[in-house]
Amino acid sequence: MPGLTLLAHREEAVHDTPHGPVRLRKYAARGDEREYVRASVPARVPTRDGGRAALAKLRPAAYPYAGAWLAAIAQYAPARADYRNPDMAPASVRVVAEMTRTHANGVPRQSDGSVGWSVPGAAARVWPDGRLAVTSDAGVELSARLEGSQWDTWAVAAVADAGLRLLCAPEARHMVRTSEPRGWSKPADRWGEGGPDTMGVKSGWTYDGASVAACSCGWRVTVPSRDGARGAAAEHLRDVGVGVPA
Repeated sequence: MPGLTLLAHREEAVHDTPHGPVRLRKYAARGDEREYVRASVPARVPTRDGGRAALAKLRPAAYPYAGAWLAAIAQYAPARADYRNPDMAPASVRVVAEMTRTHANGVPRQSDGSVGWSVPGAAARVWPDGRLAVTSDAGVELSARLEGSQWDTWAVAAVADAGLRLLCAPEARHMVRTSEPRGWSKPADRWGEGGPDTMGVKSGWTYDGASVAACSCGWRVTVPSRDGARGAAAEHLRDVGVGVPA
């Protein structure tokens, strides 16, 4: 990553990520309280005008995280840019994101349409127009405007997850949870073997006790029971060196 602090006012630089180059430009003199770096992340398929997929703004406190943050945006950037708003809803992003305490529905929405959530040490907020901000308890902010309708719910959530992992407290990197089993269900009615004239009801109930154990680090497994899922989650925490909750 170029030395962002050392760049002069309006000086440009290029940062090469594993997923393509990011163009940087510095604004304001070194040490000026208004100092920031603007970063333009291109879509994966370049176009004549550059095909920008995201525009990030970095204040000096965020410089140490800039390389990883911009690489994450470039990793999930869409193939092409059209400068429209992303095809996602903030509440859906919140539900899909891995870095959440729970995945319950009914996420509160602000009057501007944004949705926010937090983990130990950091919080994220997403707006319908593609703005995304992740802020640490210490006041460091990683922000970006994701551009283009090809940004979908899953990609926006992945970028939010990346920012939260960079700024969160260590214990938040491994928050495990288990899903509620489907339980008892009755198969839908269906035609009998003889067709409509012999239509019958397939009686009987089936039980599905499967549960998903998942972690904010991205680890995920499905096991036959919720107790088994809890055991798998505890084993995962031991594997990554995190204490198992009492």
